[in-house]
Amino acid sequence: MKNLRDRLFLVLSLTVVFSVLLTVIKPPSSALASVRQTTTADFFLQGVEATQSGKYSDALEAFTQAIQANSNSVAAYANRCLVEIELASYEEAVADCTQAIQQQPENMEAYLNRGLAYYRLGNYPAAIADNNHLIQHQPHDLRAYFNRGLAQVASGNHQAAIADFNQALEQRSDSDPATLAEIYIDRGLAYFALTDVQTAIADFTQAIQLDVNNDRAYYNRGCMHGRQGNYIAAIQDFTQALKLNPDNPEAHLDRGVAHYNLGDDQLALRDLQQAAQFFQSQGKTIAYQHTANLIQQVQQSQEKVFT
Repeated sequence: MKNLRDRLFLVLSLTVVFSVLLTVIKPPSSALASVRQTTTADFFLQGVEATQSGKYSDALEAFTQAIQANSNSVAAYANRCLVEIELASYEEAVADCTQAIQQQPENMEAYLNRGLAYYRLGNYPAAIADNNHLIQHQPHDLRAYFNRGLAQVASGNHQAAIADFNQALEQRSDSDPATLAEIYIDRGLAYFALTDVQTAIADFTQAIQLDVNNDRAYYNRGCMHGRQGNYIAAIQDFTQALKLNPDNPEAHLDRGVAHYNLGDDQLALRDLQQAAQFFQSQGKTIAYQHTANLIQQVQQSQEKVFT
């Protein structure tokens, strides 16, 4: 049973802050404005409205029409880049943000979003380079430090990541609590990667104080409590995480492991079976099979007790 007793999940889901480019092109003041300019502005505004409504496919089409009407529309390229990130079309996003940068090198938002696209593509050096450029020109931009920190984490540079998250927190004056909570969570994960569990717990606790509805903070703090063998506290945090996000199979899985470690096989089985159902419905075959194996181990241990 060593594998089950020692097992404790830690989801390293990283929340990335990125900007929304909603710079509206104003129609020309001249009465002789061209039809092309008017059409570009109309398409652009349609794209902005669709983006704000979360209708990203419609926004993509509108910004594409704006670019077809005026291939020099920097804002249309930059905003299409953002929409493509939302649609997970990261290579296209890189191309569009690059086009915006070539036409307007001082467009720092394009650097920010291209850095995010590079990050999502796994090109961490390029992501770091774009955020470096942004920091050189906007040294107080929290987003650049945060996003660079995430790329540093993905590159295995955890000390550098912590330094970036610290810098991001120093630029916190006009930031909303939910954003700050995400920074504390990701700094906590970086501390955990350096085996500093106690500091990680402190960061997750700070995140909860900033945003009591952040299920990721409760979940990761629960994982840390489990690492320390504090299974009662772990169960409390996993339970709160599930109240906020009932469809989190990892929280069910790890709460099941904690119940097992406390000797409550029935509660352990209930959570593990719930996790297996979620994994199966989500198409996570490997996670489902692993959970099924854990269920079998618990059931076998019960059989030994009663034979």
